[in-house]
Amino acid sequence: MVPDFLVVPDFFVIGAYRCGTTSLYRSLRQHPQVFLPLEKEPNFFAVDGNPEAGAVLRSRSTVTPSDYHALYASASPGQKTGDISPEYLRNPRVASRLAEVAPRAPLVAVLRNPIERAWSDYLLHVRDGDEPCDLLRDALAQQAQRQQVEHRGGHYLDSGFYATQLARYFALFPRNQIQVHLFEELMQDRQTVLAQMFRHIGVDAAFVPEPEPAVNVSGIPDSKGLAWVLRARKVVRPLVNRGVIERARPAWERFLNRRLRRPALEQEDWDLLAGIFRDDVLRLGDLLNRDLSNWLVR
Repeated sequence: MVPDFLVVPDFFVIGAYRCGTTSLYRSLRQHPQVFLPLEKEPNFFAVDGNPEAGAVLRSRSTVTPSDYHALYASASPGQKTGDISPEYLRNPRVASRLAEVAPRAPLVAVLRNPIERAWSDYLLHVRDGDEPCDLLRDALAQQAQRQQVEHRGGHYLDSGFYATQLARYFALFPRNQIQVHLFEELMQDRQTVLAQMFRHIGVDAAFVPEPEPAVNVSGIPDSKGLAWVLRARKVVRPLVNRGVIERARPAWERFLNRRLRRPALEQEDWDLLAGIFRDDVLRLGDLLNRDLSNWLVR
């Protein structure tokens, strides 16, 4: 039963991290029949009633029902409201919570080769000054320890076990309520994928959003000055109006994309990740009835 005080959106994009959800969010916000709050990743259902939600997750989440309700206060009558929070796929508590409060809501997941996803995530943490390891393989060796503490470096493995994560949702929701797309398909034929999503959430599938530039791109800053700015913005950003941030974002993204170096993943790290994710990738292929073995071949 949904508490009377709790607003529940009409649909959810549940993940995954580093799989194009920021760009997807911006495309969905253009649809006149869709309302998404300025806060792209509320994460509310990952922290609500969850005593294990740590300080880092809570610091980047909407944590009270009243604040969550306020996110949707300006939605127009008839608009489909949505919550795009990649934490919902990774977090083991969320599937049962959404099944409780939104058992008939359409769900959408976008999945990326977990090897490429982990590398992109690592480069993002390097970009923002949050990754102390100079080599991905060294960061991977710390993953178990990082799960035990509030570590500023990334958790690059647990976000990529999609079969385990999706199985929780498939056990609780009818299969036709969960639409799963691959990141590669979103990049190659964006409008077809968007039309499928629009149809799934119940809005006009013929709407064509304006093209979105690459957003939230990861990489290594090309100067110490830029690295300092990227670290400093994490302190400044919570103090700036979200609307101002969104208006400035396109120019910032264009600037940033020209100033990031994106090295290739070394073969040793690729082989290490392929071995870690192999069984889950094969299980995911069975779960989706798709051949994903190409994810494991370089």
